[in-house]
Amino acid sequence: MSPPRVIRPAARRAPAGARSLLWTAAAAALPVIVTVLVLIAVTLGLLVFTARGFESLFAVVAVEWLVVNRVPLTVDSVTLGFLPLLPPLLYVAVLARQTRAVLSDIEQPGPREAGATVAGVTVAGLLLTTLASLLVGSAASDFAVREVSLTSALLWTVAVGAFGSGLGVWLYFRRDLREILPLWVRGGIHLGAAFVAATCALATVLVLVGLVLAWEPVGSVLEIGKGLVGTAALTAISAAYLPNVVVAATTVVVGGEAHLGAASYSVFAVSRGPMPEVPLAAALPTTDPHWVVQGLLLVTVLMAAGLARSVAHWFRSTADAVKAAWLAAAIVALVMAVSPVVAGGELGALGTIGTGSLIAAGTALLLFGVIGSATIALSLAGLTRRRERAESELDRRRRRAGTVGPEMPGEPAGDPAVEASVEPAPGSEDYAAVAESPAEEAWIEPLDHDAAGDDAAGDDAAGIDRLDGDDAVGDDEAGIDRLDDDEVVDDGTAADDIDDARTADDSTGDDSSADREAADAETAADSTAGEYDDAVMTEYAPDSEPEDDSGAAPGHKP
Repeated sequence: MSPPRVIRPAARRAPAGARSLLWTAAAAALPVIVTVLVLIAVTLGLLVFTARGFESLFAVVAVEWLVVNRVPLTVDSVTLGFLPLLPPLLYVAVLARQTRAVLSDIEQPGPREAGATVAGVTVAGLLLTTLASLLVGSAASDFAVREVSLTSALLWTVAVGAFGSGLGVWLYFRRDLREILPLWVRGGIHLGAAFVAATCALATVLVLVGLVLAWEPVGSVLEIGKGLVGTAALTAISAAYLPNVVVAATTVVVGGEAHLGAASYSVFAVSRGPMPEVPLAAALPTTDPHWVVQGLLLVTVLMAAGLARSVAHWFRSTADAVKAAWLAAAIVALVMAVSPVVAGGELGALGTIGTGSLIAAGTALLLFGVIGSATIALSLAGLTRRRERAESELDRRRRRAGTVGPEMPGEPAGDPAVEASVEPAPGSEDYAAVAESPAEEAWIEPLDHDAAGDDAAGDDAAGIDRLDGDDAVGDDEAGIDRLDDDEVVDDGTAADDIDDARTADDSTGDDSSADREAADAETAADSTAGEYDDAVMTEYAPDSEPEDDSGAAPGHKP
């Protein structure tokens, strides 16, 4: 009788052929289909709520799909390239999450599986964009909106889909990539992401404060809606364009410039121009900025210095730290350079909306590069001095405890009992080191002394019971009891004969109490020295690499 056949789910099988790759691509492209279904449901609900017909349902859904993919449009021959950034951000986040989940359900995914997920998302997006263009073109007689060109629509669809799925691939394989990339590259990427996130947070605070301070003009613009539906529409438009305004504000806080047609804004000057009738535009300043606004540059400088100082312990050498700081500054400059392409565009008669990308990129590179590298170098210099002091203190305490430092690679570990019995020669550096205090001088005595005299001379006021006054521990405050290195054995010989005496005792089966006490004392000394080593190295040891706050994906095998 044959054993029962075990059938594993398809997602758990190791990809072995074209069929498995096809299923992987289809699973990664699932958010593309779900996004279209959500758009259909939302549009259908709006048409029902407004009591309009369903003739334009598919044309409206097609336009919404083009907006999600950041495709420039034309409305009655007027170019509309300034599109809301919130829908593409949500779409990219969903694609990244699904791609990472699909790779997590595959046993040992590799480049083929990663390429299949990116290809599946991209191909599905291209098919839907082509279908949307056909739907918009067929309704051109009754619908005034369509894409600028099919080529630009396909390129933007490929860019958005590849970025979202590629981000998911990066999130899954980043632990494997950490083993390949040098430490300064990994640290620079993390620090650059922190710079960008902190700059966006500061820009968001600036935009929200502007909305609160200009609430009266914002409220007057909302009244243009003349009802619940109009007010809700204006609010939704403002929320969709909020990331665009935040991206423009990031260039301002690093010393750049943002412009809305003929109007321009920076921390140094403001020029007026025509504005669209939307709540966000009403929150823009109309007068020259106060000196407090110019203090935003100081906040950015302090933020860069604080982030650079917080990651200085990642690195061992100053060269790696400085290279990581400049790499992070280059990442911020790259984000500033592409910001007008992603968050800007043409807005009909108002002209071009965007940022001065070259100025913003240059100032960001200098600001974060100079401040970040200088701060991280100074912080690392202080950490290096602390590490050196900690290591010297660790070596000194080991010598005082009679223990041996960590073995060098390739060296055989010595016998602690034999090594502890070696007394430093008079006149040597170790002899001077152990004789620094009067308490330590007590145990440096000739070999022909008697045990009773040593005990009398070595016992301190705290009542520490040691077997001999020549106790090599030297840490009376630690209360470590162990056999002295110079303990005299039966026939008056020095500690060099300890091993022979123990061997003889073991062969006859007679265990002396002195040997048992010696073993217990040596174990206590080694434990105390090990605890001190762990405490010191935990405090001062640098991280080998930046920690990853997210856990490994299920099924991932680094």
